[in-house]
Amino acid sequence: MSQASLVHSITCENPSPMTLQGTNTYVLGGDQARQLIIIDPGPADHPDHLDRVRAVVGDREVAQILLTHRHADHSGAAASFGAAFAAPVRGHGPQQCIDAPGRPAAALTDGEVLELAQLRLSVLHTPGHTSDSVCFWLQGAAEGAEQAMFTGDTILGEGTTMLDHPDGTLTDFLHSLQRLEQYVHARLLPAHGPAQPSVAAAARRYLTHRQERLDQVRSLLDDAAQRGVALDAAALGRLIYGERAGLPAGITTKIAAAQLKHLEHLGER
Repeated sequence: MSQASLVHSITCENPSPMTLQGTNTYVLGGDQARQLIIIDPGPADHPDHLDRVRAVVGDREVAQILLTHRHADHSGAAASFGAAFAAPVRGHGPQQCIDAPGRPAAALTDGEVLELAQLRLSVLHTPGHTSDSVCFWLQGAAEGAEQAMFTGDTILGEGTTMLDHPDGTLTDFLHSLQRLEQYVHARLLPAHGPAQPSVAAAARRYLTHRQERLDQVRSLLDDAAQRGVALDAAALGRLIYGERAGLPAGITTKIAAAQLKHLEHLGER
């Protein structure tokens, strides 16, 4: 069975500069499966999204509802989905977990494997975007089946992701990207934006982009030091990113702060 036949993607109608076309909710298991897994139920204020997911699920059982991380555009509807499908909700943080009647929810752990009849789903703790971010590696149960990686906001379907500094760190993020770069046979199924053919290729692009940004930060800091000027995160963000239309206030400062903290971690500041 192909990976495509194991996965339904339903995009919530919550588009924005931060969510791109909207949050992708994934239903795993395939058309013939009696048990399913849902990844990222989406935001709380879109009941029509639950109706669309319910139409895919039908009368089948939802074994678990999984969260890639705590942000509300992914987890806001967790309680309503859990109630609608009588399914436990699980995230990497215990505070994200919601029990279902007779079905306790435990926090997801790195390396944990979830299995249904047609698939195997492995949990990867991939901090960086947030400290509780996880990805899910999908393998069909059959030998040689296609693979996919559900990346949440760790890698998007287009553009680059923001680090929720100080909880999300660039040091962690680079390590997570290096880990994802090893999954050379897996497609990328992100929480925002379109699917991509290779999570490894996307991880390499992200690593290159982040290293280029770090080189730019080093150059700006060196130039400022030569002029006797001190750059804080806000000033650095303005120099690197300018006025990016549609970005919420403070985003570029957060990004620059994460870069400065990483250089501090490396002993360069």
